[in-house]
This record gives sequence, structure tokens and C-alpha cells, in this order.
Amino acid sequence: MSASFQRSRRASLLVVQFVTAATPLAVVPFLSLQLDLLTRGRTAEASFWTAVAAAAPAATAVVATPLWGRFARGCGMSMLLFSTCALTAASYFTMAVADGAATFTIGRALQGAAGSGIILLLAIDCSSARATRGYVDLQQAFSAGCLVGPILGGWAFAHQRLSLLLCFAAVALLALAIACALLFRTARFHPPQGREGENGLSEPVFARRGRNRVLIVAALFGTAGAFGFTPFFAEWAARRDAAHLDPSTAGMVHASAWLAAMIILPIWSRVIESVAATRSIAFSLVGTSAACAALSLSATPPWIIAFRVAHGAFHSGLNPALYAGVSRSNEHAGELASARTAVTLGQILGPALCGAVVPFTGIDGALALAAGLPAIGLLVLFSMRGDR
Repeated sequence: MSASFQRSRRASLLVVQFVTAATPLAVVPFLSLQLDLLTRGRTAEASFWTAVAAAAPAATAVVATPLWGRFARGCGMSMLLFSTCALTAASYFTMAVADGAATFTIGRALQGAAGSGIILLLAIDCSSARATRGYVDLQQAFSAGCLVGPILGGWAFAHQRLSLLLCFAAVALLALAIACALLFRTARFHPPQGREGENGLSEPVFARRGRNRVLIVAALFGTAGAFGFTPFFAEWAARRDAAHLDPSTAGMVHASAWLAAMIILPIWSRVIESVAATRSIAFSLVGTSAACAALSLSATPPWIIAFRVAHGAFHSGLNPALYAGVSRSNEHAGELASARTAVTLGQILGPALCGAVVPFTGIDGALALAAGLPAIGLLVLFSMRGDR
């Protein structure tokens, strides 16, 4: 297979990753406003549907991701990519044409069930000789989408063009579905051979699965900590310095964290390839916990911005390291599906846990808990003897 064909495959996956990250992030910051419009200003109803719509993609993803992992074992990569792109496009189109909150929420739920996260992870192995580099590239595309999405969403909502933006994303994904189906028509998913031999690995299957579970649980805590304080950051920052850290500035700080992730990820690729996955995950957990703790003690905007950006840079290496660690398995699809499910669960549990402590400890308590969750993940890693 020619190098140019491999690059075309890789590029198509990265564009899909960008679109499937940017489009939801164009909607989420304005979710309550959109549902207020769809419920005709009925406040109680809008609040209810906002909560349901916000949780819908993650809830369906938790259920669907393991099923996609099983489905991948007996299906061609062309069909898998076409299916996930087409279903995601259908979810965007459903949201675009929704004239009520229930229909819009169905579209959000279908988005989570479409399985793009796990399918892209499996597909990158078919288009890259270096899986770790492929996972890092996907994370970079995801970070780029998270950076661009809210900007596009802000413009679209301000000009009442959110439905048009969703339709454009749906059409783009349908085109990508066809392109991926053609580019991957000869590709099938096979568990990577020879990875068990890397770094001298020759452990029994059960020991390997046990180590994978430790990596997955540790990453779950790390993800929960990283996402836990995000809903409260703008309010916390305004309390520290309302004159300089208004909501708009807080949004720019978040964007800066994603930009830092994009810049630092190539370095993470080298770190993950040069040391074991466990050590890379530990480094990420230590960094995110320390950055979050330092952030909670910061009182001036320069330090708040610096530690928020550092937090994003450290966290950006967690997912690629996790995927690289669990992919060294004969149950490659199942282990990746479990890892992807844990990441999604962490994104749900983090804000829920931090939100639960706010009534008792205030927002400072939520930030402290967000710093503590990666530390718990680090303790989980310490329970594993040996290395990966």
C-alpha cells in the first residue's frame, strides 16, 4: 500500500475526528439557550430538557461503545466507518430540524450512540504503522475541534444560524462517510500482532487484563478530575478577579488550554513511545493534580491562566497513553472499547461529584476535589506491580 494512500486514510480519520468534536462543542455552550427557544421560554421545561439533553450523548455512549467494540470484530472497517459517520450525520440533522425539545434530545442521544470515538480508535490502527502516534494525532484533531467548535457555535447562535451549521456538519459527515468507505474498502480490523512482545511483555492473559483494568480505572479518575471543575471554572475565576476574569475571558482561558494541548501532544507522543504507558499515565495524573491544586491557590489572573493552561497540557497525554497501554492485547477491540467507555464515564462522574460537594464546601471545594481525583488514580496505578 502506497504511502500517499495511507496518508489519505489518516487524513480522512482526522477530519472526521475534528468534525465530530467541533460540532457538539458548537452546541453545548448554548444548549440552555437553544432549548429555551425550543420550549418557547417555559423556564421549568427548558431546565428539565437542558439537563436531559446535556447527559444524553454520554449516557448512550456508555451503553453503545462496548457494543460497537464487539461489532467491530466481525465487520469490515469500511462498513464501520460509514455506519458511524452516517449515524452521527443523522443525529446532527435531527437536531437541525428539531421543532421541539424532545426531538432535539433524541438527536443528542443518537450522537452518543453513533460510536465515532471507538471506531476512530480502531480505524487509526489500520492507517498507521505507529499506533501511539495515531492516537496522539486523533487527540490533536479532537483538541482542534474543541477549540474551534465554541467559536463557530457562538457565531451561529448570534446570527440564528445554528440549524444551518448542523446541516452543514451533517452533509460534511455524509461526504466523509462515502470517502472513508472507499478508502477503507479493503481494510478489516485485526488485533495488532506483535505488540505483546514489545518491551519484553510475556505475561499471562489474565495478568494482562488485570493490568488493563488498573490503567482504565486510573484514567477514569484522571478524566473525572480534569472535567470535574470545568462547569464551575468561570464562576470561580470571576470570584477571584471579576474585573479581569469575566465569562468571556474565562472562555478564552479554556480555549488556551486546548491550544496548549495541540502544541504539546507531539511531545507526549515521544514520551509515550519512549517510556511505558503506566509511567506516561502517572506523569499525566501527577501533572494535572498538581496544576489543579496550584490553580486553587492562585489569586491573580496571570497565575490562574498559567496553571489552567498547564492543566490542559498535562491532561492531553492521558488518553493517548491509556489507548497505547490497553491496545497491547489480543482483545484489542474490547479493551479499547472499555477504555473509551471509562473516559466517557469520567466526563460524567467528574462534574457530578464536584457539583455534589459545592453546596457543602463551595466552589473551592469542587476545585480541591478535582485535584484529588487524579491523585486517587495515581494510587490505583501504584497498586499494579511491574510496568507497561
